[in-house]
Amino acid sequence: MFDERYRRVLKRHRQLSRGYVTKLQKNGVIVHKPIAHVREAMSFSTLLLPFGILFVLKAAIVTVLGEDGYRQQVDLMREGGFIEQIGAVFMQIDPITAPLAQLLSHIIG
Repeated sequence: MFDERYRRVLKRHRQLSRGYVTKLQKNGVIVHKPIAHVREAMSFSTLLLPFGILFVLKAAIVTVLGEDGYRQQVDLMREGGFIEQIGAVFMQIDPITAPLAQLLSHIIG
């Protein structure tokens, strides 16, 4: 219990050391609130997870359609409008998607 409280106090101290705002609550208590920094909200792992999920989903589509069928669909997108052409650039098979698709094909069978 002491260690838990000690860690919370240290965490609070680190947060306040980066900057804080003093506010007066309705009941008259003065409270120091740390300033939220963009760097804390946008960590590397926060960005990595959605991209990882997108690569796995794209590999699953390649596995289901097959590489030839997938390439035909991407070629159709290249012939479409501006937004579809941008989508075709992002949806083409890349060095990450190809091995993931092979792995998924071995897992799925």
